[in-house]
Amino acid sequence: MLMMIDSPYYCVVDLVMKTGEPSSGIEIVDKNNQRELFLQGEAAERFRQEVYYLAAQQPDVDDIEAFIERYKPWMQTPVTLH
Repeated sequence: MLMMIDSPYYCVVDLVMKTGEPSSGIEIVDKNNQRELFLQGEAAERFRQEVYYLAAQQPDVDDIEAFIERYKPWMQTPVTLH
C-alpha cells in the first residue's frame, strides 16, 4: 500500500502490494463522514495522474481538500472494519 494523501479530513491509499506490480485500485476515505470510494482501472489511473500533477504544483492543504472534494458525491460506501 502507498499512502498518497493523509489530511485531517481524507485519506487516499493506492493499493499496490509490491513495487513493479499493478495496483488493485485506489481507496479514498472521507474520515468525518465515514464514507469511501474505490477506484479501479482507468478511473484509478486518471486519479493517480491528477494527484501527481497536483503534487508538482506544491499545493497547500486547502488545494488538496478541494481536489478530493470533487470525488465526494461518489463516496457512498460506509467505512467498515475488516
